[in-house]
Amino acid sequence: MISVKGLKKDYLDEETVTPALRGVSFDIEKGDFVSIVGPSGSGKSTLLQILSFLDRPTGGVYTFLGKSIDDMSDKELARVRNKDMGFVFQSFNLMSRLLVYENVEMPLIYAAEIDPARRKKLVEDAVKSVGLEEKLYVEAGRLSGGQKQRVAIARALVNKPNVIFADEPTGNLDSVSGAQIMQILDDLNSQGHTIILVTHETYTAEFADRIITLKDGLIESDKPIKTRRRSKEQFFK
Repeated sequence: MISVKGLKKDYLDEETVTPALRGVSFDIEKGDFVSIVGPSGSGKSTLLQILSFLDRPTGGVYTFLGKSIDDMSDKELARVRNKDMGFVFQSFNLMSRLLVYENVEMPLIYAAEIDPARRKKLVEDAVKSVGLEEKLYVEAGRLSGGQKQRVAIARALVNKPNVIFADEPTGNLDSVSGAQIMQILDDLNSQGHTIILVTHETYTAEFADRIITLKDGLIESDKPIKTRRRSKEQFFK
């Protein structure tokens, strides 16, 4: 599904070039659950931005579903991003005054090929999958932090994307809510969804099948997880 070879990203500030990625290579297959970890300044946020089509690399090759990002226009990148990618952010990125239904519906607004009845079914199914069907017509601003993140996951799921990017999804949550969110992501992966998680928390990263560790813009290690955390009880160990 995803292949990066020798990926590089440099930032230019006046006459100073700062390398954020120095030649990163890996593959991610459909159905994988991969955590990307590393200290501040390691390049993990830059890598996530490139993988999710928010930025372009300055070197190397990034191939998504068999097509190089270099062969895509900005318009095509935006289309693929809306159709094939779902996003869960640390800060939820919900519209507080809109209903849960309206927030989850947002990725479908520009999908003209989806008729209203089908759209309604997709929204209801996505919200049900995160256990919030009773909150469907409640304003998002009235929800707890954990509930807001579940809405964000439903929004990420609604267009049935090929991959879900989760950027520090438990960063603004208490430990109980964080465990619930990781359990939902784990369940989604068990159902066949590809998950790419960026986190600084070791215990969160260990829900994945594999951890890629970045340091100074390079891959320090890329290892499978022998024993995944698969329950709330394990989350607190």
